[in-house]
Amino acid sequence: MKILACMMSAMVLLAGCASTEEAYYLDREFGLAQQAAWDNQVAYPDYRHVAKTPETTEGIAAEKIMDASNKNFAEQPEIVNVFQLGITQ
Repeated sequence: MKILACMMSAMVLLAGCASTEEAYYLDREFGLAQQAAWDNQVAYPDYRHVAKTPETTEGIAAEKIMDASNKNFAEQPEIVNVFQLGITQ
């Protein structure tokens, strides 16, 4: 009984040293990681701006950008055999 009383009093004394700040911090941050993960899964997050006409990139600059884009997509992708394990036929 004496040991139990000592253990209980030690727990009460040590509980007074515990910080409650962390609990409030966790409550304040609750759901932010889940919301960030959800936002990263959205396929097209800028859907609000689709109907707006861009105000920049006109003329010669737009031509250079489109030429670079067309050049990148004009090349045929290299066919790679992923399942080749060094075995020759």
